[in-house]
Amino acid sequence: MLKPCTIVLGLAQDCALAEGDLIGADRGALICAQAHRRMVMAIGDFDSVTPPQKELIRQYADQMQVLPAMKDETDALSALRWAAGQGYNPMVLIGGVGGRQDHQLANLLLVMHQKLPVILREKNNELFCLDPGRHVFHPDARRFISFFAVEPAVLTLEGFLYPLDHYVMERGDTIGISNEIAADEAVLTLDQGRLLVVRSRDDGE
Repeated sequence: MLKPCTIVLGLAQDCALAEGDLIGADRGALICAQAHRRMVMAIGDFDSVTPPQKELIRQYADQMQVLPAMKDETDALSALRWAAGQGYNPMVLIGGVGGRQDHQLANLLLVMHQKLPVILREKNNELFCLDPGRHVFHPDARRFISFFAVEPAVLTLEGFLYPLDHYVMERGDTIGISNEIAADEAVLTLDQGRLLVVRSRDDGE
């Protein structure tokens, strides 16, 4: 049985996109506490919060793990590792895009290269990776769907506006951008490789 969790990062506006248990990563824990949302874990170095804010986080966290400011991994990755150890699947990241480009890229790399079921979600976009297999998609509010090769891939798209048949997609290939689901059910068959999937919509849609 799937046991989802949401890891709230520092750029989240609120917790509205969260599902399952909440984990606050660094300043994301403050966002949860200020929204009066209980967390199963608050984790990070908390160098961006004041002592009173840190005490507020403690009040809303079942557990709190304070990490050293000088460390070899981001607070987001530490939160992911903790969540994976608890058996959560999938793990949703919110508040991970916008702001500093280095932080945004680091969060995207977590989705692309961690062998963990990670979803990066914000208001208009959702990003996740898929491994070989048959994957079914249905239309939703996010009109566009794009596919990018994390590893060289062989894929077939059926039920999409732009179909493909055993197409060999190399890294850097942009043929998979801005596709759309054109049926009640669309199928991606991934014979080999790994794909980054981006489901998105424009503002106002």
